[in-house]
Amino acid sequence: MPSVQHKAKPLDRILVIDDLPLIPLAFQEVFRSVNSAAGVEYSGNIFTALSAKIYANTSFDLIITGSFQEQYSTNLQQAVTELKKRFGQPRVMIYSSTYDPLIIEKTNTTGIDAYVHKYESIDEIRKAYQHLSAGESFVSGMFHTLYYDYGYGVRK
Repeated sequence: MPSVQHKAKPLDRILVIDDLPLIPLAFQEVFRSVNSAAGVEYSGNIFTALSAKIYANTSFDLIITGSFQEQYSTNLQQAVTELKKRFGQPRVMIYSSTYDPLIIEKTNTTGIDAYVHKYESIDEIRKAYQHLSAGESFVSGMFHTLYYDYGYGVRK
């Protein structure tokens, strides 16, 4: 899968969208080990993030979402487009325990910058952050293995 190159910029402002409130705290700790200026905010779901008054006129550098409502899982591109439009064109990372080869195949067209398995190691999460900070796309080790070693993608 070709790497999508974006202009590199610091990822200081991060919004984590997940139904588990402890997830943002974990990201905060991991990202601060790479970038001491990284700050993480939290929303329980996409709808709340998109409509929250506290985020009016707020831009984020990175949005991590591990929580998709059913209607968004059927139209991932719409969800990513809405998040990017609302929050100043941040990078978007999907953080999921569900493997979907279509997410990897459609990374370029959906605007997803990273796809990371929820049970990856801290080092792999840190690696995702570093790739995104450098303006590169990223697929975590578990998803990469499933995609390339089990017949979905063509290994380079």
